[in-house]
Amino acid sequence: MPHFLTALIWLFAIFSLASGLAIQNDRRLSSGCGSTPSWSFNKEGHYTRSLNGRSYLVHIPASYNVNTSHPTVLSFHAFEEDPQNQELISGFSAAGLEINGTGIIAVYPEALVGPGKGEDGNIPQRAWQGAPYSPKGVDDVTFTMDILQDLQENLCVDISRIYASGKSNGGGFTNLLACNSTSAAVFAAFAPVSAALYSGTTPIDGCKPGRIIPIINFHGLSDDIIPFDGRSADVWTGDKRYALPNITEYREAWARRNACNSSETGGDVVTIFSTITHPHKNTNLRVADCSPADIHSVMQGFTVVGLGHSWPTTTGVDGGTTSFNATSAEIVPFFDQHWLEHV
Repeated sequence: MPHFLTALIWLFAIFSLASGLAIQNDRRLSSGCGSTPSWSFNKEGHYTRSLNGRSYLVHIPASYNVNTSHPTVLSFHAFEEDPQNQELISGFSAAGLEINGTGIIAVYPEALVGPGKGEDGNIPQRAWQGAPYSPKGVDDVTFTMDILQDLQENLCVDISRIYASGKSNGGGFTNLLACNSTSAAVFAAFAPVSAALYSGTTPIDGCKPGRIIPIINFHGLSDDIIPFDGRSADVWTGDKRYALPNITEYREAWARRNACNSSETGGDVVTIFSTITHPHKNTNLRVADCSPADIHSVMQGFTVVGLGHSWPTTTGVDGGTTSFNATSAEIVPFFDQHWLEHV
């Protein structure tokens, strides 16, 4: 009996140690798991990280655990804005948000200063790659990949659940990340909002992600900055570099890229479009998917009647009020449904 009790005690001790570490041979765990980060987060969970002469803002959830791999969302700010503004309007740092039952690491990178827009007198402003007003020669795709490596080395990141989102110029850059085969391979899903889809972000032509891309998109019908129907040139200067696609055509382009083409459909390309639904007041949703052949082959397009160039929120923090919060009601649940199966 004493030997039996001793064995039980040892088993309990081993179980407790294993439970405390909770680190197994799981491909989702980044190299930063199991180590207390050297980064000095403030009491609200924020830390501004310097990296190769640039910076990004990080927010960890109150539930952050060095032994639990956390889903991570990179959210890219609009032209002339900054990480703090993007955190405010997108709300990815909000308490209680979870993906796969785990608190989110929210990351807000900062763009470099570009030459500005001609219509604004060419005042230098922060801008992401892919726009006519981006800094010359900037490589924000590489910067993004460097951020991911830095995060994975210093925090406990679920490498199968990394996501990208952004507004306006940041939304256009989010699309560029989805269209670049290198970055598309490490992000599980994408959410461009009021996206500035200049040709440099490859919204229609030149988009070669190399895999099926789950993507959710929001755009206001009353957006006069990035008009829903697109445009052939800048309305003030006539500069054709400012041409924009029709948002419906942009969504359909993604639907075609994601079309089913597998043995389950006899090798035929099949895209299934739903009818338009109304999940929220003044909001139309059109979905293109090919489930059950591939649950990740989906494009969701939300068109918000009466909304201008704003991130949809009930508070109007970005200038436009809607009946729902896009982040908590739609984006986070969408991200929750998608992960990388090849990592």
